[in-house]
Amino acid sequence: MKRIVSMGLAVCSILFFLAGDAFPAERWALGCSGAGSGPYVWGAWISKIVNKYQNKVVVSSQATAGYNENVELVHAGRIQLGMTIENDLLDAYRGSAQFRGRLHERLRKLFIFNLSVVHVVTREAAGIKTLADLKGKKVNISLPAMATRKVSEDLLKAADIGLSEIKKFEMATGSTFPSLQDRVIDATINGYSIGHGELMELANNIKVRLIEVPEDVFQKVNKMRENTFLQVDVPANSYKGQTEIVKTFAFGNVLFTRDDIPEEPVYLLTKAFWDNLPEVQKEMSFKIMKKEYALIMTGVPLHPGAQKYFKEAGILK
Repeated sequence: MKRIVSMGLAVCSILFFLAGDAFPAERWALGCSGAGSGPYVWGAWISKIVNKYQNKVVVSSQATAGYNENVELVHAGRIQLGMTIENDLLDAYRGSAQFRGRLHERLRKLFIFNLSVVHVVTREAAGIKTLADLKGKKVNISLPAMATRKVSEDLLKAADIGLSEIKKFEMATGSTFPSLQDRVIDATINGYSIGHGELMELANNIKVRLIEVPEDVFQKVNKMRENTFLQVDVPANSYKGQTEIVKTFAFGNVLFTRDDIPEEPVYLLTKAFWDNLPEVQKEMSFKIMKKEYALIMTGVPLHPGAQKYFKEAGILK
């Protein structure tokens, strides 16, 4: 009789263990931007990596109106994860700048997942060689809802160029490449990865020039954005005809969530991303990422799950 009871308990334990393994993973939506946009592609890549190396949650990229909408969707609890840029997350958290009067105190940071490198690109025929030469020219500064819009405005301000001193165009990033080629615009300011495919294609079709951001201008714009930018170089020969290093800067794209999202799945997601960084870097947009970039700024509280991982990794004490 005792043997039968013991066998029964053993069978129940095995069934319970198997059933636990069979429980379906939670499904999380990651708010990115428009379908086909850079952030949407990034979201798909992040989802692929983290889904491969943990089974607590299944993450899928979700098309949204952009970074500002992601803030609202996550804070309202309609999606679990979102993307935005580092400085905007801080502004949303404390209710400043474009979020003035609207505190988003429930937001929690996970980590910076890649860097957008600011490219000031012109047609060589436009005769623009420095930022000062943008005055009087047809310059795209991005759509009002795009994260790069404020970056563009601040960069021009740091270079002592008023918006009234340029012929202002407001375009999505994807529209700028044919517009440069067709002479609709003379220059455009955007943030994307070094080696961006559409710019490489444009450089094969027409002669383009990347404009350098001088040290003094960088210091001014970085101070405006509370030292959340990084100085970076675009290596020589990144694009056809670009034979010299071009100095510019980059801003962090950050993953964030809400304070009531459980610790364990956030920990596993964070671990899956950073423990497999060499695989993450196989996608061009993530190539220059380093673990030390993950927490450039900590004005927004870290989620406990992310905090646990970065303490284990020695990034946090």
